[in-house]
Amino acid sequence: MRRAFSIAAAFMAGLALAAPQQPAPASAGVTPAQLAALAFPGWSEGAAGRLQTVTLPRMPGVTTNPARSAWTVGANQVLVEPRLVLRIDATHLTLVAGLVPADDDKSAANHGTPMALAAYQFEQRGGAWKLSGSQGVFGLRGFYGEASLRAVPLAGQRQAIAVEYGSCWQGYCGTWLAMYELDKGLVRHEPALEMALSGINVDSSADCARRLQPLIKPHPQDPAAKDDHTAANSHDCYAIESSWTVDATREQPGDFTIRYQGAISRADAYAAPPVAIDQRQVLRYGGGKYRAVSGFNPVPPI
Repeated sequence: MRRAFSIAAAFMAGLALAAPQQPAPASAGVTPAQLAALAFPGWSEGAAGRLQTVTLPRMPGVTTNPARSAWTVGANQVLVEPRLVLRIDATHLTLVAGLVPADDDKSAANHGTPMALAAYQFEQRGGAWKLSGSQGVFGLRGFYGEASLRAVPLAGQRQAIAVEYGSCWQGYCGTWLAMYELDKGLVRHEPALEMALSGINVDSSADCARRLQPLIKPHPQDPAAKDDHTAANSHDCYAIESSWTVDATREQPGDFTIRYQGAISRADAYAAPPVAIDQRQVLRYGGGKYRAVSGFNPVPPI
């Protein structure tokens, strides 16, 4: 479970989103680094060896104007990190690489820069692994060029890539999830699911820490937080976290179940005790998408 009221402590404490992620070990006698070197000739684990040139297609978040986005259509200088290896079957693997815009051999990512996620396919022939397909960039997710990736079983022979990421600004913090399904080793560009996982705005207004007690224990206030002197009845205060699972015991992708916990103090009831949140939402797979069949997401939009 990811404790999201920490995102102010979640991001202060790490929550595995800010630190570089170790790639999952590949099986069948090949390492993620070896696969990366096959996908990117000249790649090595040193700073200079991670510097590569990758072509980005037209897609949301990619522009033709470098002043508007760190990602532009066409050739981009990037730092490449192998992030995840997925076994498709006995003789096929898919490598997911994380790409960050580069200035020489250093990251050029800022707060608003997502990580580019790229997929590469491999086949074992004659006892050796060979690059069989270069799908390239399929999505942009994250902040500061960082996101957390892991493989998620959906059903007996089906799996997905879960991408979690988050950030804070002006006292508002959140984490989000995007889940990309694989189809015969290729990653579908359209996510099967994308949603908010957590939200906290305790540091957005001076009254929020008080209004959420006793359900949410106070924490040392962010030194950057300022009292904006807004009226208590002008804003909600909330701290909501979640944990989720996928039922992978069926032939088709199983239900995605998420449990939310936390508290909220509504603007129109700011003088009353906060309302506890402990609820469940279920999303069901159909037509390549997960859609809610019961419950709702209580995390306010940020």
